Amino acid sequence: MAERTLLIDQGNTRLKWVVAMDGKIDKKSAGRGDFEAFAEACRSDAFKQPAQVLFSSVAGSEAAQELADFCASQWQLKARQLLATSRSGPVRNGYTKPDELGVDRWLAIVGAVAHYGKPVVVWDLGTASTLDAVDETGRHIGGMIYPGPATMLRSLLRNTKLRVPSDLTGASIEAGLSTRACIRNGVLAAQVGALNQFLRSTWDTNTTRPKLIVTGGGADDILPMLDFECIPDPWLVFRGMLAR
Repeated sequence: MAERTLLIDQGNTRLKWVVAMDGKIDKKSAGRGDFEAFAEACRSDAFKQPAQVLFSSVAGSEAAQELADFCASQWQLKARQLLATSRSGPVRNGYTKPDELGVDRWLAIVGAVAHYGKPVVVWDLGTASTLDAVDETGRHIGGMIYPGPATMLRSLLRNTKLRVPSDLTGASIEAGLSTRACIRNGVLAAQVGALNQFLRSTWDTNTTRPKLIVTGGGADDILPMLDFECIPDPWLVFRGMLAR
């Protein structure tokens, strides 16, 4: 019988979860929502009991404990919380204090290397956009964190009297001919500009070109507007959980 592993990524405002069967992600089982939505999904008759539960959390100790307590009550299982470590397989954490690297970033890095090899750059477009690179030896050589696309738009809406668009639909990395186009294009250019600067600062042109893996909630909006080679993968954190 195939072993069922429930994988949970607990963020600040919502959870994402998916079931893996014998180490392979069952994409049809994926869900997302707040804690109550997660609990309701797990209590449904269609949800089969997992053999183990792995989870990561950036929501704080109380939220993580609530999640662990639910799993213990629902299935009599001790959920295993994953943390950033100094090493996972071939990947070496570049932080001086490894546990200070966000666990979601760490798992995405580990998952990218496990699935795509080295060298690799992970570009995560979420509330915050993050960039992380792993060289040919498996060393994490650093990263960047900056406001994500939606966060940039909300900041302009909150702090100016501009008529701010709700998303980046129709954006391009060119000069705009209306205020709304200027905002969209400026936000897109800021995102891509950070990526380009990161690549210039971390990669020698004489070395092997890294694969660029793009993930995060904002990826679907931005990827159609880009004309350079990259690989979209929304499953990186879960791949990292299974690779450990």
